[in-house]
Amino acid sequence: MKDLDFVIAGAQKCGTTALASFLDAHPAISMATPKECHLFDAPDYRPDWPREQINNRYLPHFEACPTSTLWGEATPAYLFYTDIPEQLARYRPELKLIVLLRDPVERAISHYRMEVTRGHERLPLPLALALEYCGRQGGPPRAPLNAHGRYCYRRRGQYTAQLERLYRVFPAEQILLLRQLDLLEAHRRTLQDVFDFLGVDPNVDIPESLVKPVTRQSQATPGGGFRLSRALLRSVLAGERRRLQRRWGISL
Repeated sequence: MKDLDFVIAGAQKCGTTALASFLDAHPAISMATPKECHLFDAPDYRPDWPREQINNRYLPHFEACPTSTLWGEATPAYLFYTDIPEQLARYRPELKLIVLLRDPVERAISHYRMEVTRGHERLPLPLALALEYCGRQGGPPRAPLNAHGRYCYRRRGQYTAQLERLYRVFPAEQILLLRQLDLLEAHRRTLQDVFDFLGVDPNVDIPESLVKPVTRQSQATPGGGFRLSRALLRSVLAGERRRLQRRWGISL
């Protein structure tokens, strides 16, 4: 099996599913099925696996994919877990990484609403935020649905430390940072940037209608019950937003 060519490494609730669908529509790109392989954060993953073994684990996700295309997967947890950037670099130093970022306040609220919808979260948002750093536990530490990864509404939006881990092990030219807002408001231009980054024809037109449109309403502020939590999050994450602007010129 061929090596993986690129990974959409994060962040959760920032548009990775839509981007993976758009990329999969390019004739020179094949995305994994399902799009989140969760290989490097699997409970049984071992850092001493050779590249061939990792490729064999990836193979079922690309059974119908031509080897002439670029192969990619999208597991947003890869950005969050501290040891995975080094494991990705050990697997393939030439790997390219795409990271989507979203206003960390809106990302946190969207994350919370997802967990409520799935029946995993029963606490009101203010209490869930207050208890986030108190060690809500449950499940193996690397399992995709463990408590550490599930109840991390603020932490997953603390992008600076996560990005710094990527840049410590990968050269800047192999990392593409995008804003979810750009994917929504400048769809064609943003996809052209991604295609250029991956080295495929940038002139392939992928319509937004390929994916169920993410409406302004669904991305907008939820009901008034979140006003206090939103204000708290904006205060707590204000420094994070400044660091992103200062370090990478990203305004969220």
